[in-house]
Amino acid sequence: MEIIDGNKACSRVAYLFSEVCSIYPITPSSPMAENIDHLTNTDLKNLFGAKPEVIEMESEMGAAGALHGALISGSLASTFTASQGLLLMIPNMYKIAGEMWPGVIHVASRSLATHALSIFGDHQDIYAVRQTGFCMLASTNVEDAQNLAAVAHLSAIKGSLPFVHFFDGFRTSHELNTVPSISDEKLLALVDHDAIEAFKNRALNLGVNKTFGTSQTEDVYFQCTEARNPSYQKMPDIVNEYMEKINEITGKDYKPFNYYGDENATNIIVAMGSVCDTIKRVIDNEKIVI
Repeated sequence: MEIIDGNKACSRVAYLFSEVCSIYPITPSSPMAENIDHLTNTDLKNLFGAKPEVIEMESEMGAAGALHGALISGSLASTFTASQGLLLMIPNMYKIAGEMWPGVIHVASRSLATHALSIFGDHQDIYAVRQTGFCMLASTNVEDAQNLAAVAHLSAIKGSLPFVHFFDGFRTSHELNTVPSISDEKLLALVDHDAIEAFKNRALNLGVNKTFGTSQTEDVYFQCTEARNPSYQKMPDIVNEYMEKINEITGKDYKPFNYYGDENATNIIVAMGSVCDTIKRVIDNEKIVI
């Protein structure tokens, strides 16, 4: 058991699954990048027996470009951001998803600057990138930030699609809680090594002819777009599979969608993020049907 916040819980798992971490600090995700940088100065190694290379760029756009470049070169990679920072990553996110690279972006979600800047809670940033092709996974609390970060990385590797894993900035990201950690050995046992080998074999390699960044007419372009759909159709089952495996380790009950409350409820709240624990508390304490 360890007392940690959501940022630390998430970033430690990202460290274990990454060979490259590209960073550019932005509130409230900065502690994730800082923790990654700190861990590289300890004896801790990732699941593959090495320390991730940490690259601090000049902007969030640069961090996304470095993420894309690392993935193309065959390195498992992740980055961390929030708000406007995530929006600056959008052009590279389209490329990463379109080329089906297993990268993960961890987001401490918060509001976007519109009529004014606000660094507090909202999911505007997440909704703004739904169209990029990234798969999306939400965490409710600090323990989820750890466990579902692992699900995101494992699923990205196995399904060869990128993930945005997110939780509420300044709520889950900075909340201190007692969390049982998952051992490195148990996480390593869940990794699909054949999928990693396939990922590395299709990356840029001087010994193999590869073509990236072509220009295509509409007939070929949309055939390639359609060809990705089976991978997206398989992803919910892959996520569910890894949730079940994490459940076996942690005793949790993760599902792609969880129902909580009375079986005969006539009104239902559909929610994600830290509000879910609050809703559960209301249901339990007030004995009401929602």
